Amino acid sequence: MNPGWGVFQGGPCGHHRRRQQAVVLASTLLVLPACSPSASPQTSSISASDRAGRLASATGAPLPAASPWLRMQDSRSGVAVWPSGAAFLLIRTVDGWRHVTNITPIAVPTGGGLSMAMSSGQRAVAALPYHQLVDSPLLRGDSSGTSWSPGQLPGGVTLGRDSIGLGPRGFTAVLRDGGGTAVAKEGHGWSVLTDASRLAPGAHLHLDALNWGVGGRGWLTGHGAAGTPKAFTTGDSGRTWAPVGGLAADAVAALAPCGGGQAWTMPVVRAGGTISIAATADGGATWTAGAPLTVPRGAPAWGCHDQDVWILAGAGGGDHVYSSANAGRTWTDRGVAPGTVTDLEPTGSHTGFATTTTAGGAVLWDVRGDGASFSPIALPGWVASVENQTMSMN
Repeated sequence: MNPGWGVFQGGPCGHHRRRQQAVVLASTLLVLPACSPSASPQTSSISASDRAGRLASATGAPLPAASPWLRMQDSRSGVAVWPSGAAFLLIRTVDGWRHVTNITPIAVPTGGGLSMAMSSGQRAVAALPYHQLVDSPLLRGDSSGTSWSPGQLPGGVTLGRDSIGLGPRGFTAVLRDGGGTAVAKEGHGWSVLTDASRLAPGAHLHLDALNWGVGGRGWLTGHGAAGTPKAFTTGDSGRTWAPVGGLAADAVAALAPCGGGQAWTMPVVRAGGTISIAATADGGATWTAGAPLTVPRGAPAWGCHDQDVWILAGAGGGDHVYSSANAGRTWTDRGVAPGTVTDLEPTGSHTGFATTTTAGGAVLWDVRGDGASFSPIALPGWVASVENQTMSMN
């Protein structure tokens, strides 16, 4: 951690020109051959070059942590990673974003984005590599985020939102080295759970994310060439790993799963330019693929709440928001997405929240009708002006 950097908490700290954050897609884009149109009707009017461009965007990196995104616990309580000038803030609400509190850990350079993991009683945040920052700071706090205990990972985490986790063995993370190395905190040190070369030797696999369920169940997901596994599971807290069964053989990326208990959903991108949801109702023992959609032009933003799934996908005239009430088996087109959607968070009863980036900056939205209606939510003015500041620690 570099003590010469800090994030000041609270309200405004001076007038600084806000600049929109570029989405970090630093993983190597896959070079994939043009494929014939998929059976999905949305692909029939899309050129091979356009399809390949969309596919590259979807598989070149995990969902980026250097863009606005959300983690909602319910319809009222949640946190957001939010751009503020050259930095990213961690802001919290307990009333559906009517009021927000800045809970950004101090003395951490957040210009590279933030990864985050939450459980019922604690929260963990890691700052992504940024400028001279090589090893990612890891901070532990309670669910309110009012205090943080500082630490440091043994390397830089991958550039995705789910690069850290809170599992049965404590803190876990996916480091960038070697195509992705999963590590866990063991006592006062870190141990290696596995890495890309062990999981798929010679397959050019890139691990992106690590998620945990119950009873020692966990999932590692990533991207790479078609024909090799993209998701792996453990049932013994990370001691052994095996490929997730039931995924498409031509998958080029699996995104971090969403869910809880025995029910989980996992987006899978295929080489033909489609994305679909793999769902499990037995804690990950078996997975069933749902109806395919066309990959979006941008990153495939998505979210779930029980069986409800919202996802961004390609359609005529631009990216649309699609919703499903049955874990992705079937979809309803809810219309054109506003701006560039970076996250979708359904919270039940056909409502939820979303984040976008537009020419004017980042926008937080109240979403109704499963994505049919978007209404902007006004955040306090200080959110746009709190930045990383050089601060003397002498």
